[in-house]
Amino acid sequence: MRSYRLITSPESIASSKVRLYLRWKNIPFRETVASRLVIKSEVRPRIQKIDLPVFITPSNDTVQDSRAIMDFVERRERGEALTPDRAEQAFACRLLEGFSDTWLTDAINHRVWRGADAPIAGIMAATLYPEADDDRRSRIAKSLHARVLAQLSRRGFNSGTVASTDGLLVSFLALLEAHLSCSAFIFDDRPSIADFAIAAALTTLRDSAPQGAALITKSPKTFTWLSAVNAPQSPQIGAGRAVAGLPKTLVALLSFAAAQFLPHALATADAVGDWGEANPGKLNLPKRVGQSARCDDDLNVRRDFRPQTQWLLQRMLDVLVRNHSKAEKDALARSLDAIGCASLAGYKPRRTVCHEHHNFRLDLVDRGDAYLPEMTLRRASDLMSDVRRDASDSVGIENLVTG
Repeated sequence: MRSYRLITSPESIASSKVRLYLRWKNIPFRETVASRLVIKSEVRPRIQKIDLPVFITPSNDTVQDSRAIMDFVERRERGEALTPDRAEQAFACRLLEGFSDTWLTDAINHRVWRGADAPIAGIMAATLYPEADDDRRSRIAKSLHARVLAQLSRRGFNSGTVASTDGLLVSFLALLEAHLSCSAFIFDDRPSIADFAIAAALTTLRDSAPQGAALITKSPKTFTWLSAVNAPQSPQIGAGRAVAGLPKTLVALLSFAAAQFLPHALATADAVGDWGEANPGKLNLPKRVGQSARCDDDLNVRRDFRPQTQWLLQRMLDVLVRNHSKAEKDALARSLDAIGCASLAGYKPRRTVCHEHHNFRLDLVDRGDAYLPEMTLRRASDLMSDVRRDASDSVGIENLVTG
């Protein structure tokens, strides 16, 4: 009997997140670490780019992107859902996932990769090129190190933001420690996707940087929680959340997450709308649709607008438009106001981003372009992608780290 397969990179926080999820979900899977040969023979042929993790089903279908993988498994596999049921907690879970997959992941990656002698670059070079000699691995490590730091710089994390980013990271850990002092997991009695997203990032911080390990050690409740999330147990089937509503410690954590994620996410949605208007009829979105101005960011940096950031925002908005009971709607409205997200209640982006065929694409129907034959557009777009696919093996390899 064929099982699920997961292709990962040890240095990928997204890979760690999916691994934690599958273990807690009790889904049998075989894991393959991505060497250059695996990337060339399996990853590129399946998704036409370098991006991990990649999830292969027993029927040989391919799912890419950590959020898409977990959505796929939640829909198709039995067992307790690892997402909260109540509206306010579901929204909070999506917010923490969006914050973790963007700001927190990039902040920790920059802490781990910065410095001329970051050891993680050599470890990754050895994983990708196990057959290479020491000299070649050293050259590969230097190239990879430079590319990862360049990618992170475009996302607003560079040598000039070290002090401010580290200060925000310390603040986040303090808020997380305070919340975990009165809750075993983020949502009380069992882990959720928010736990996996944050734990994957903090596990990388703990294991890859001595200073990071010291930070975690100074937070005993966080250290205990991190160990628990990394040691899966069978969740209590059918158990309800221990506490209704959002405790004050969680509200404080969510307010911090919203402050780091929401302004840039809303600006990204505007940039995606502008790009759609400037490129009528185009379906596939580029990896970046523009860049913010320095004055728009608290750290005085320029940050890329990436379509996946709007997609994460849309996942939060999806919770708001579900068919909730009046009591749930009222509780959700109070929570939105408490964490600084009340403006989202009536918000809708000009253009909608969808994750389809392992790419982020515009939903053309949103602008009244329904008269354009969708399948014809997709075929034309895919043909253009085929023409541009003859790049070297190393193009995009930094995505193994940054996603």
